[in-house]
Amino acid sequence: MANRRTFVKQLVAGGILLPSAPQFLFGNNSRAEAAGAVGSSASDEIRIALIGKGGMGTADANTALQVPGVKIVAVCDLYDARLEQAKKQWGDHLFLTKDYKEILERKDVDAVLIGTPDHWHQPIAIAAMKAGKHVYCEKPVIHKVSEAEALIDAQKVSGMYFQAGSQGMASLGNRKARQLVQSGIIGKVNFIDGQFTGGPGTLGRYPIPEDASEKTIWWKQFLGNAPKHKFEPQRFFYWRNWKDYGTGIAGDLYVHVLASLHFITGAIGPEKVYTTGGIRYYTDGFRDTPDIMLGYLDYPDRNNIGAFTVQLGANYVDGVSKKWGSMDFRIVGSAGTLDVGWNSVTLKTMRKVDLGQLNALEKIGGGIDTPVAKSDNEVVFNVAPGYKGGHYDHFNNFFTGIRNKTPLDCDVMFAVRSAAPALLSYESYERGEAIYWDPENLKEIKKKK
Repeated sequence: MANRRTFVKQLVAGGILLPSAPQFLFGNNSRAEAAGAVGSSASDEIRIALIGKGGMGTADANTALQVPGVKIVAVCDLYDARLEQAKKQWGDHLFLTKDYKEILERKDVDAVLIGTPDHWHQPIAIAAMKAGKHVYCEKPVIHKVSEAEALIDAQKVSGMYFQAGSQGMASLGNRKARQLVQSGIIGKVNFIDGQFTGGPGTLGRYPIPEDASEKTIWWKQFLGNAPKHKFEPQRFFYWRNWKDYGTGIAGDLYVHVLASLHFITGAIGPEKVYTTGGIRYYTDGFRDTPDIMLGYLDYPDRNNIGAFTVQLGANYVDGVSKKWGSMDFRIVGSAGTLDVGWNSVTLKTMRKVDLGQLNALEKIGGGIDTPVAKSDNEVVFNVAPGYKGGHYDHFNNFFTGIRNKTPLDCDVMFAVRSAAPALLSYESYERGEAIYWDPENLKEIKKKK
């Protein structure tokens, strides 16, 4: 849990206007010529509501409020204490409720931020778009692959803007990596590696607030379409440990790297997914999803970037390695490698680095364009001091899209195509077999001969 807390602290950093991404990133339904789009001026106020005020939802709202012209007007959560906390954080003017439907009925809400457990993402997002609200939804945007079609259709019919919370892809580091890969400097990509680690915690029940009860938590609403279960605060506060509400390590963590690599390479999904792992340490009955997983995904060559295999791993019982893949993953090419972070990129090449070639690339800004030579074969690109981070950039892209009717970097098709491999990874683990996938049509297929 320490890594997640660190991650959230880093996320609430919040700066640079994100330019429109190239067309290959968008699906057919991505442009959302939204009838409900707010104004056309960057000075127009966008009024947001937060649905799900947990750690990630709170971080999202705090970052969104750093973007000029954004105001929070309402908060929904199923736990009384979080609603009370919302007023202390953001003001007595807030409309507070436990029922998200009351949020969607309000005319003073332009966009909703969805930070609920995973099994509520798709139903609330669909309801919000039907109600004429723009949506920023935490990842993965679907709990099951079968939910994808209805979500895509809802965005297409409503025309509302939809952005998924895969914030790392918006960072300057990811944008520089995309430029370097597509310039061919590291040759054809053949391998991408991302690992997540966290030290083991104390076995047994996790800490629960003293006031947690069915009087302070709307348990039935939390369950939603999940199987019925007696009130259990462990499931409410640590829902990521349970497959009924979360999507395991793969949906929680792998999806970050998948979104980034799709953004960088222009990929839309793998052809084959295989994952293994298990519950190796937390065998005390307070989770039913693995604490260790290893996933392997084979991607075809789509944009002459190269066919490559992705290795994704997570180990919640490794306190030494200190890896957090979404902010530290490696792209291997036939002529070099990139170590990609949100705020830096390290390029290593087989031959001497051509600084002239690097300096001739189109400027991205924010300091990330200046190569600093560490040796003849290694160059580092770092952001300039004061950079507010990928999380801020991602929200800036969302609100700029709403105001100016410009494309989003992580629209509904992009979001579904980066979520699907993560969900397939978990499904492969459960089934104990490889899954073959058609990323263009978002459907499972038989093994190719």
